[in-house]
Amino acid sequence: MAPAHLRSRARLFLGSTRPRAVLACSSGLAGGRAGRSSVPRAHVGGGLLGPGAPGEEWPYNRAISSTSMPAPRRFAIVAPNFYPRVCGVGDHSARLGGELRRRGHDVRIFSRAPVEPHPEVPTLDVHAVGDGWSMVVAQNIVEAVRVFRPTDVILQYTAQMWNAWRFGSPATIWLATRLRRAGTRVTVIAHELHVPWSVRPDLSLAAMLQRLQLAALLRSCDRAFVTTSTRAAAAASLCRLLQVDVPGVLRIGPNVLPTERDPSRAIDGQLMSPRIGFFSTAAIGKRFDVVLDAFARIALEIPAATLVLIGDLGPPDQPRVREIVAEIARHPAKDRIRMTGRLSLAEISRQLSTLDLYLFPMETGANTRSGTLPAALGSGIPTVAVFGRETDSMLFRHHDNLVFANGMTGSAFAEASLQLLRDPVLRQRVGQGGRRLYEAHLTWERAADQLLADS
Repeated sequence: MAPAHLRSRARLFLGSTRPRAVLACSSGLAGGRAGRSSVPRAHVGGGLLGPGAPGEEWPYNRAISSTSMPAPRRFAIVAPNFYPRVCGVGDHSARLGGELRRRGHDVRIFSRAPVEPHPEVPTLDVHAVGDGWSMVVAQNIVEAVRVFRPTDVILQYTAQMWNAWRFGSPATIWLATRLRRAGTRVTVIAHELHVPWSVRPDLSLAAMLQRLQLAALLRSCDRAFVTTSTRAAAAASLCRLLQVDVPGVLRIGPNVLPTERDPSRAIDGQLMSPRIGFFSTAAIGKRFDVVLDAFARIALEIPAATLVLIGDLGPPDQPRVREIVAEIARHPAKDRIRMTGRLSLAEISRQLSTLDLYLFPMETGANTRSGTLPAALGSGIPTVAVFGRETDSMLFRHHDNLVFANGMTGSAFAEASLQLLRDPVLRQRVGQGGRRLYEAHLTWERAADQLLADS
């Protein structure tokens, strides 16, 4: 927690109350609430709207805020990165945009170059703006969004998006403020909130400034979501300080859509040559060392087992990638380890369908901010994870929809894995439970329902 004098300064800097949003919606709005008033916002000053007297409304918003407003809406999804960059938030933007488009809404993705149509949602409109300093990217996106004239902007927020310094940037705050002044409803989905507190002075300063940045953004948008219930609880004290609403929880759907498992992988039979998988880049917090150590122990018990590392680890010259590759080269069961390299999401889905067991060694535990975990659960693959600081105990249950290892160690993951591999009844129960959890909470239909519910 920040020291008291810093909290006091935050109050002075950010103020004590949040300007209330005027919601441009009506009973005719898809997913809206009947009876809510439709008051158009006025633009104050020039800039986003171009020439015009102060207070002049954006003509498009004059039309959409009337009671005759048609149901379809125009969503501008603003992302830190997008395809062809490997980015979980970019995949999230594509999937969410695709679901909104399926429901009849007009959707366009905006991000810094390079941007290309996503292979999984090729008909989704995309728009690239010039790269550069974060404020330059924000200005370019505001101008591009102005031409699109959306009813809604979804800002896919990460604390250091668009080359922002770790000590913060006003770019996203400025962007949200300008778009709201234009009469656009701004929704923030915060994927990465801020870095943790640290004993290092520079990281402690970064942690404080990123929290101030998030606080200012919460005051600059119409509504906000985080991706786990634990993050919503953690943000509650900051929201009380600012007298703003606590963000809702919008759980992440799968970046790889689940498919039917390969019929040859009988979940209820004995496994003589099990396929064990893990899908991730070599990002911080993804414990490949635990997976490799666990597989060494599993291979001693089941020599015909195979480990499949799915997807692109990252640039080969990256230190973490080099370390993983070197560890595989000296692994005692290296002949039973397969690395797929970069695949399309459709190809990754096919790889997942052949697995008998999925490992999720994320340091923060089983959570709802990962796009890979719901892909495994939705495919009915029995999964091993840990109970960590981001695990929602109301969703994830031991021996019901996954199995919790006793710790983030190779021996603990091996013990939990062997328990599943040797017990077909448990394996079937956990696989079916994971599928039920996915269908109830982690589908893109569920995410879109929630996003539209209070619009």
